[in-house]
Amino acid sequence: MSRDRGGCGQGEDGLLEMIDNLILHINEERTWFTVLVATSIIAAPISLLFTLYLLLHRRLVAFIFLRDPQLGVLAIMYFAVILAVSSLWLIVGLKEFKFISRWNSRFRRYFSLKERLDRELRGEFGEAG
Repeated sequence: MSRDRGGCGQGEDGLLEMIDNLILHINEERTWFTVLVATSIIAAPISLLFTLYLLLHRRLVAFIFLRDPQLGVLAIMYFAVILAVSSLWLIVGLKEFKFISRWNSRFRRYFSLKERLDRELRGEFGEAG
């Protein structure tokens, strides 16, 4: 099949342009991902430490159980959920931090190669092409 037939080249150009636009959009959204990662790396350990402090504070736990045993059980369940979610949030944040670090270096390399290729193609085919 010939590449010159019925707009096949145009579809390929459209796909490549769409992929380039997607990569650029993801890189622009990288700032929001970085903020999310930073908050998870900062907030999750604080939440973990505070929850552990409350759980290990015997007088507070005893006071809650003495006032209302059902509330005490509910509080313990709540603290367990907070510990699980904060741990998960911290793990995800650290994993995404590693990914974003790799993405930044790969994107810089991709963008420099793309710019170099664009310059070479403009030089070879002229500015009009």
